[in-house]
Amino acid sequence: MYSKPAIAAALSLRAYLLVEPNENSDEITLQFPDISLNCTWNKKDIPWAKLAKFVDVKAPVFTEELVPEVMEVLGDLLTNVETKFHYITCHCFLYLYANLCGESVPGMTFHVRSTLPIGAGLGSSASVAVCLASALAILGGHVAKPTIDQNAKVTHNDTRESDFINNWSLIGEKCFHGNPSGIDNAVATYGGAVMFQRMKNPNQPSVRTTMRNFPPLKLLLTNTTVPRSTAEVVAGVGVKNEKYPKTIGSVLDAMEHLAMDAYQIMARSFFGEEERQKLRELVNINHGLLVALGVSHPSLEKVKIIGDSNGIGATKLTGAGGGGCAITLVDDDVDESKIEVVMKEFEENGFETYETTLGGKGAGCLSFEDVDESTRSKIFAGKTFNGFKDRFEIENVLGVQNVTEWKFW
Repeated sequence: MYSKPAIAAALSLRAYLLVEPNENSDEITLQFPDISLNCTWNKKDIPWAKLAKFVDVKAPVFTEELVPEVMEVLGDLLTNVETKFHYITCHCFLYLYANLCGESVPGMTFHVRSTLPIGAGLGSSASVAVCLASALAILGGHVAKPTIDQNAKVTHNDTRESDFINNWSLIGEKCFHGNPSGIDNAVATYGGAVMFQRMKNPNQPSVRTTMRNFPPLKLLLTNTTVPRSTAEVVAGVGVKNEKYPKTIGSVLDAMEHLAMDAYQIMARSFFGEEERQKLRELVNINHGLLVALGVSHPSLEKVKIIGDSNGIGATKLTGAGGGGCAITLVDDDVDESKIEVVMKEFEENGFETYETTLGGKGAGCLSFEDVDESTRSKIFAGKTFNGFKDRFEIENVLGVQNVTEWKFW
């Protein structure tokens, strides 16, 4: 909104997508048990001839905006979808499928699970869009399967497939949000961290700089569960800026300098104890500047007070503020038992806390043929995958930190 740079980093919390052949090769099924979604379409009911006038599944053309004619054709397939959230999710899936797969791909079942809290401003929709774009791009033959190991360094020469996935996941995000910044899907695709800046001139392209080798840092993510309206929070900053343009302008300028300082630290090839400490200091400063803008909330301040009083690290609100989530970059020397005490205190205050990491790899793929028989039976079955009871079970069974066969683009 104010053309200032912002930095976003990946979380180890992920969305997962299992793709398996359908018993009926003429049917396409999308299952997302976390939101109680289960939809099936017969391929014969999809008007491929109409779609062919606007899409080219052999060489998909990325467009800046959703194609209205494609949206209209696909909308006819969604008349029986009962909720708005289900409608948007199905529309995203079908739009990507129509562009990337087409009529020749046999019917599949797509099972989606998320370990990210949904609707908390943490990019859960972007993660789902990246999953769908990745899988459909492989099925359509547009990208090769990934080959990069979890701990391997990546270079800017490794981005052809990632760029394709990122572009089409942005299309998926447009189905969800209309006019997204593109930063959430970029972080989910490339991993590491991304610095993003939208230009004042709408004719100028946004600037995005990826830091793909930014190492994982220990993090607590705390969801206050307090609902917030991004539009209202942003509007409130606009009102303050109109009343006190010099003061608010100075705060925004300070946030720009802070983002550039953070980028200089995060982009270093060596990221040690000194860099981690400087980053924590900037986290604390950033929270103070956000408070000055009026985007905090008593629940977020409670999270910060608990974190600071227990001395576990640096805490700041994240996302739009006004509720939602806070993150805590954990100090290097904090014992796990102390973290458990703090997490219990958060829980007693009605908050949900996730122990995770900041940074790390982005979009990846785990192939059936790359794992042993026992792993296959645990993972590659829709009933099993859909039956995982919570995010802890999902991560324990197929998380990238526990299954070494994962590969990344």
